[in-house]
Amino acid sequence: MSVIFGSAGLAKEVDWILHEIHQAGGSKELLASCFIGKDNVGETINNKPVISEEDFMNSLGNSQMVQALIAVGSPELKKKIFEKIKQYSQIIFPTLVFPTAKFDTREENVIIGQGSIICPGSTITTHIKIGAHVLVYLNCTIGHDTTIGDFCTVSPGVNVSGNVTMGNGVFVGTGAVILERLNICDNAIIGAGAVVTKSILEPGVYVGVPARKLNK
Repeated sequence: MSVIFGSAGLAKEVDWILHEIHQAGGSKELLASCFIGKDNVGETINNKPVISEEDFMNSLGNSQMVQALIAVGSPELKKKIFEKIKQYSQIIFPTLVFPTAKFDTREENVIIGQGSIICPGSTITTHIKIGAHVLVYLNCTIGHDTTIGDFCTVSPGVNVSGNVTMGNGVFVGTGAVILERLNICDNAIIGAGAVVTKSILEPGVYVGVPARKLNK
């Protein structure tokens, strides 16, 4: 049994990725049986019901293993969902890599953590470590010797150069560029189209070219 936490656009795309992985020879057990949502409970997506989190939790009384995908873009919300459901021993978090995503398949050259999702068109080169519950969205590039922490979201069209170290809970907006040999601290937010030319050492929102911290 497989479920998708979320019922918005990203959740629909994750359902599609599961379908494509199955079509490429992946296990039928990975196909989602339902979505877990909030605002559209009772509706259906791709002929699958949207159920409440409460109903899902109540269904965990049996010993059946459940594969859970957390399909939300917010790093903070992803972590909250994980912390809420990790206590259930029958829940596991599969790692999804779209069949056409490119990466160094030699042993240990690319390590991708549990629950992470690598989307179509993305290229992850070599000697890269990606943490747990990371989303690498459409058409991203991740350069050599890069480390990405847990619960990060890398939005469509992002280019991360080589030797970048990204902390936990980082959000990188669509089309942003992070230049080589930089460090990005935990929980930083990089705006769409920003070009990061210097290390980001304190949390905040960084926008522009070159990226600068947005003063509130």
